[in-house]
Amino acid sequence: MAASVTIRYDADSVSTIQAAHPLRVAAAARARGFNGDGTLDIFARDGSGRLLLYPTDGRGNWQAPQVIGWGWNSFNLLISPGDFDGDGTVDVVARDAQGRLFLYQGNGSGGWKKARQIGQGWQGFTDLITPGDFNGDGTNDILAKDSAGNLVLYPGNGQGGWLTPTRIGQGWERYYAVGAGHFIGTADLVVLTRPFWGNLEVRTTHRNGWFEEYGMPGGFAGSIGWGWESMARIGAAGDFNGDGDSDVYGIDNAGRLTMYLGDPSGYKTWGIAGYRWKGSSVVGWGWGGFTAVF
Repeated sequence: MAASVTIRYDADSVSTIQAAHPLRVAAAARARGFNGDGTLDIFARDGSGRLLLYPTDGRGNWQAPQVIGWGWNSFNLLISPGDFDGDGTVDVVARDAQGRLFLYQGNGSGGWKKARQIGQGWQGFTDLITPGDFNGDGTNDILAKDSAGNLVLYPGNGQGGWLTPTRIGQGWERYYAVGAGHFIGTADLVVLTRPFWGNLEVRTTHRNGWFEEYGMPGGFAGSIGWGWESMARIGAAGDFNGDGDSDVYGIDNAGRLTMYLGDPSGYKTWGIAGYRWKGSSVVGWGWGGFTAVF
């Protein structure tokens, strides 16, 4: 986005000057929320194929859930990359059994504009991860993991399409991974990973298209929790309690949804060793019956 200043002395003395350094406006993050109120919300699909939106009030309370779609059981993978088509609103991406990828464009008020196909041949991927703007070009991207553990960066072009993909990692078959955005309170983006032994790892990128920690692509900064193997699902969708810090939710095998309140205040001084949690609490029950939560 470019900014201009108009200077007027009198009717015959007017000049408009464009800023020397135009500002690039980043695509809206997943944490912006699907209904346009800027607060955390979570998508969930039930056994009948209904897609539900669970919005919050920005102060740690749920608002009434809303059914926002039907027939979604035809998809085997659902994610929300944030704004993927450049219109400023949060979108959803869905993959069907034939490997076709569809973009469902959000309208910014909890509903839809339209849907269109944006890819095919995606059946070879076991998971899709939504980190945000991973390569720093102002548009949101997707990371795709295949059965061999390769991790491929698919950069978004800001119009609902793609730039050239790049393989950026291997050995990822061992990890459960979720995008967490600006989780540590800096310009860096974070992907949280959980190996089978259950610690929660922080992987950072300086938004240059690679994971970088101490110069090692694919390395991780450190662990911020243990015992997460008890969680059937993990996710990060923004700030639950309105304190300005990103939070993480986990759903255990009993269907309890626990919200873990993040505290990155010690990160700048101590690095990832200074990361703490403000606390955690069970904020939902019966979430084990959903076939997708994101």
